[in-house]
Amino acid sequence: MSVNRVNPPSVHNPSDQITQVVTVDGRRLAHLSGQVAQDAEGRLVGPGDHEAQAERIARNLDASLAALGATRNDIVKETVYVVGYTPELLPAIFGPLRAGVREAPASTLVGVTSLFAPEYLLEVEVTAALPVEGRGTPAWREEQDLEAALTRRAWEDPDFAERLEREPAKALASMGVHLAPGVNVQVRLQKRDTLYYVVPPAKRPDEPDRREPVNLMDLWRSGDNFVWMLPERLKTQLLAMRRSFHEARTGTTATRSDHEA
Repeated sequence: MSVNRVNPPSVHNPSDQITQVVTVDGRRLAHLSGQVAQDAEGRLVGPGDHEAQAERIARNLDASLAALGATRNDIVKETVYVVGYTPELLPAIFGPLRAGVREAPASTLVGVTSLFAPEYLLEVEVTAALPVEGRGTPAWREEQDLEAALTRRAWEDPDFAERLEREPAKALASMGVHLAPGVNVQVRLQKRDTLYYVVPPAKRPDEPDRREPVNLMDLWRSGDNFVWMLPERLKTQLLAMRRSFHEARTGTTATRSDHEA
């Protein structure tokens, strides 16, 4: 039960972002409807902006695939429809679609004059090979919150752990987590045999809260695993990251209680 990706040497492969031949042995296939840049309420995201629409489509793919226990790494074939295509648009389109992806699918790009409505610039249709039931579904997908899932995956997958420290935004994107513009996340992994404490700077009771970066690991149930380094004022963005993980895992929009968790 395997997926094999092959680039025959006699066939020109224009980019490492695609694979020329993908074979699937003994796996269930999921065929997703074409995804466009709509939020959960059906509103357009990124009018006039190919890259913004590609980012939203990537989020929709993450959520749809997560509901099946899969990720964009499990996509074996994709067709990308682009309104107003020019070669200069390739980075804007495939940057978001390939963020956090290690396995490139077989891919077709089609330039079109329009989609179902004029404001939509991209539509992406994919087929994914689902993980083998009982074997291929990673344990971290069963976790209910982002911190526990991220910790489990980092400890169980050394390649992911390395990417998490080197390119945290891309690593998080592979789990359905997306950072708000201007938010930078830094993750520091601990070895299992290492324990340390981070103590906030002392202040008098009448002093206002300080604005320097603070260690949130104890607040977010990750004190024995890893460290989030974020300014305290970015708490709302961190909550949004946790919600996006929940939505990707369940394929639903978080409720108000999820927002406040």
